[in-house]
Amino acid sequence: MKFANCFLGLTALFLAPQLQPQSARTAEQPTESEHRRGPNELEGWTLNYPFPGRPEDRYPRTLVLSQNGRILHRFVSQHYIWNWIYWANGRQVAYEDGPPHFSMQCILADVATGQVLASSNCFGKLPDDAPPWLQTLEKRSNATQ
Repeated sequence: MKFANCFLGLTALFLAPQLQPQSARTAEQPTESEHRRGPNELEGWTLNYPFPGRPEDRYPRTLVLSQNGRILHRFVSQHYIWNWIYWANGRQVAYEDGPPHFSMQCILADVATGQVLASSNCFGKLPDDAPPWLQTLEKRSNATQ
């Protein structure tokens, strides 16, 4: 009898999300940002997830890059992806990852492997000798604000 109760409990737990109204499940799903074309048939977009407790507010948490319709890599942020650019003729991507306030990490990553190639604290003014990828990312960020 204990097994049957356990089985019923686990079944109910597994099916509970499926029993939610369609609108509730849809609100929890990420939405895609506008797709941005890049060099060499690249295309990129963010997956925007609802903010807990405020499903109407969505924040970009994942950057997706594809080439010729095939996903190459998904870059999952620690916080939110605020801005991003293609770099090195599309072999690399640079993006800003940070919470809503007081911190920002800029990351340069390899598109094919997802390996982080460089990282820099980019909250505040950049040093004059900042690498070109970081300066370009920052210029784009300032242009979109």
